[in-house]
Amino acid sequence: MIRRKLLVVLLALAAVNLAALNSPSAQDTSFENKKIVPYVPSPQFVVDKMIELAGVKPGDFVYDLGSGDGRIVITAAKKGAKAVGFEIDGDLVGESRANIKKGGVEALAEIRNQDILTVDFSAASVITMYLLPDVNLQLKPKLLSQLKPGSRIVSHSFDMGDWKPDKVEQIEGRTIYLWTIPAKGR
Repeated sequence: MIRRKLLVVLLALAAVNLAALNSPSAQDTSFENKKIVPYVPSPQFVVDKMIELAGVKPGDFVYDLGSGDGRIVITAAKKGAKAVGFEIDGDLVGESRANIKKGGVEALAEIRNQDILTVDFSAASVITMYLLPDVNLQLKPKLLSQLKPGSRIVSHSFDMGDWKPDKVEQIEGRTIYLWTIPAKGR
């Protein structure tokens, strides 16, 4: 029931964002008008499970798409991974950078003010995301073509259509999906 209500709220927010994008003031090219997903933070227990499910360790390069307040980036960096968050909201970028500093992980973590649709994923070994189903599907071809075999993708709440996950975990009513990029030609 809670999950259904969350989905309804997320879809309503997405509809509001789409309506705003079609308004005359949407002619502005600032990042603020390119938001495709509302900010809804993953609870820390979900973040911890996402990082665990992806097997994040030193040597990994984690990209968090729509990084919000930076909690996934910080958690990955505390595991010894290099972590980069991509966030389009300038206020959240500032908050994330302050949280990274407060967490003492500046050497391993950073936030880039960048539209997730423009990111080159080829350097990442792990992708984390809490986006919307249509955005996951929009990113799927790029993820499959740019990530190296063995790279992992973890998504909070939303799957990738007909691409079956390698693993699905339930935690306190939340669903987390894991995919591993297959060897080329498979």
